[in-house]
Amino acid sequence: MDDPLSTARVLVEIQEGERRVIARELHDRLGQSLAVLKLLLGDALISSPDKARYTLGEAQSLINEMMSLARELSLELRPKMLDDLGLLPALLYLFESFTTRTHVAVRFEHQGLHKKIPPETGLAAYRIVKEALENVAAHAGTAEAGVRVWSDRWIISVRIEDGGCGFEADKLAESWPTGISGMRGRALIAGGRFSLSSAPGAGTVVTAELPLPVRSRKVIEE
Repeated sequence: MDDPLSTARVLVEIQEGERRVIARELHDRLGQSLAVLKLLLGDALISSPDKARYTLGEAQSLINEMMSLARELSLELRPKMLDDLGLLPALLYLFESFTTRTHVAVRFEHQGLHKKIPPETGLAAYRIVKEALENVAAHAGTAEAGVRVWSDRWIISVRIEDGGCGFEADKLAESWPTGISGMRGRALIAGGRFSLSSAPGAGTVVTAELPLPVRSRKVIEE
């Protein structure tokens, strides 16, 4: 990843992948909700007062759902809490919203995250954890995942594991799916390392080590 062109290409691929996800969400979920909202409001205009009151109540519920979706998409673009409060609060909020949405519980262990962590390194760690958890919810077939994140003056280390169905990781080594490729790319762009191990029936373990910028190490130590 020392080649600037390779680094730029990986970064563009990651960004385009994220844009495709957000565009699909906007089109499929938000676009559909807006169409339904338009029908509800149109129906309310020509209905009796009692029916209009009921229809407007449905419209209000739909608007609340759309607001939640807008917050989710905003987090996909850039988690504001990460910038304002740091990595630990952002992860705690991520786990809470993830469990509420997917019913997959997260066991979380951490060390050294109360200290100031450079925003871009924190963002890389956050994105890797988030993508790994999304993969657990989508593919692992388990109701629990474990996340461990720890930092010293040199690196941030991330480990996400589940006891789910697993898969033959060796067969994917030459052509990672988009989600795994994105995690790997973020780690490599940050100058770090990424690994994934999995086997059928043995669950999956994702690990990443992200070096901290030299200029930040004194701040972390303090």
